[in-house]
Amino acid sequence: MNKVGLAIIGSTGIIGRVHIDAMRGLDTCRLVGIHARRQEPLRQQAEELGTRMYPTLDDALADDDVDAIVIATPHPSHMDITTRAAAAGKHVLAEKPLGVTPSEAEAQISACRDSGVKLGVLFNNRFRPEALKVRQLIDDGAIGDIYRSEMSSAMLRTQDYYDRLDWRGRWDAEGGGALLNQGIHGIDMYQWLAGMPQTVFGKVSTLKHSIEVEDYATALLGYAGGGHGVIHCNTAQAPNQQRIALWGERGAIFMDDWRVTLRTLETPVQQFIDADKTIAFVSPSDTEAAFDFEPVSGGTHRPAIDDFARAIIEDREPAVAGEDALRSQELVAAITMSGCCNEQVHLPINRVEYDALLARLRRARRLPG
Repeated sequence: MNKVGLAIIGSTGIIGRVHIDAMRGLDTCRLVGIHARRQEPLRQQAEELGTRMYPTLDDALADDDVDAIVIATPHPSHMDITTRAAAAGKHVLAEKPLGVTPSEAEAQISACRDSGVKLGVLFNNRFRPEALKVRQLIDDGAIGDIYRSEMSSAMLRTQDYYDRLDWRGRWDAEGGGALLNQGIHGIDMYQWLAGMPQTVFGKVSTLKHSIEVEDYATALLGYAGGGHGVIHCNTAQAPNQQRIALWGERGAIFMDDWRVTLRTLETPVQQFIDADKTIAFVSPSDTEAAFDFEPVSGGTHRPAIDDFARAIIEDREPAVAGEDALRSQELVAAITMSGCCNEQVHLPINRVEYDALLARLRRARRLPG
């Protein structure tokens, strides 16, 4: 296979157009055709691109020139599209999140595995050079074992954002809010860098919007060995913020709005604690290094799509496979369950209990309390 033939599902939307632009000129894939629900915009787009128009999803899946589909539709539709594509023998690259619940994510993973096709998920921020540098620093042992970690994702949304599309902000459609839709990018980055916790205690609120789902969420995470983590996501704060901070035995890494700083301790923490005789206001000396990065040409969707196509050609797993996406989905569900039940939960969460909770939220059309 020289180039992977791709069909974009949901091509006329904002994200669909991002995918089309991102794949231009890639050596690993080519656009075969497009599908969207609104037929007239779809027809116009197909004419502009000089590509095939698929009136239905089944038409796209029946095309032998299509090796894989890219799902650029809202996440409540992902499970149906993915399972149908897998049954048709097509590889799948889905936008985040993979589904509404961990159960939906697992069903898609199983469907693709059983059909022998690849499943990738668009957590494209992992392809940012800043994120790759932080991952490298961790792997190289720059700060030693991590025992404290924080992630904050504040992505302000207006009331009009929720009112504009009827599936947003509803438990029976979106299935979650600041955690599942916006903050999941930061949550994925956090778990990729800091690892998965054992326990979660969360608080979720609807603070500033007239919606059913949460627009404000915070969680305390417990790790094996006693380490702590904190996750915070909201769509109700200004200015916006994207932050990850990691503290280890030998130093700390900060990624503040994609500015990466490494602080390296001259003396490891435990050694300093055991040996230093200063009573208070003390810390080991440290050196600080900041890093500069060139922006990714064509945006981060471009390397994500390229990696997925290479995974098909080379018969390997994508850099962000379905199992990777399940971890962030697990954390979202755990924070939601803990916040709604006001109790600590252990990972992995009970799937039946979470699905039952979601059913209750859909009936109530609001958070408890």
